[in-house]
Amino acid sequence: MSKEDHISRLKSLGFDGVAIESFEKMWKPLAEEGYDMYAIYTGSSGSILEDKASCVVCSKKSFPLRWEKVITPSQDSAAVYTVCSDCDAAYVEAAIRQKALGRLLKERNTRPNG
Repeated sequence: MSKEDHISRLKSLGFDGVAIESFEKMWKPLAEEGYDMYAIYTGSSGSILEDKASCVVCSKKSFPLRWEKVITPSQDSAAVYTVCSDCDAAYVEAAIRQKALGRLLKERNTRPNG
């Protein structure tokens, strides 16, 4: 999905203007560096918030959410993702990034080609 497609989806999921602006500010430099871009901001498959705005770490909490970023070890893909304040308080940054990296790799490896 393009950045514009994600922004449209974010609006439909209830993200406000400030959250969308923050998303764009995090996305832009990564895209300019040439990463294959992803955005992860909904609950995982089978969670109570599947296909709804959610924390990527727990898939149990919705708003308020903040944006973070993760880059694959191969340095070819990056994702902008959401984290809730509960997970922010409960986990160290490395654990949060590891969880987001797992979601990014899963999405990247299941994305249809072309």
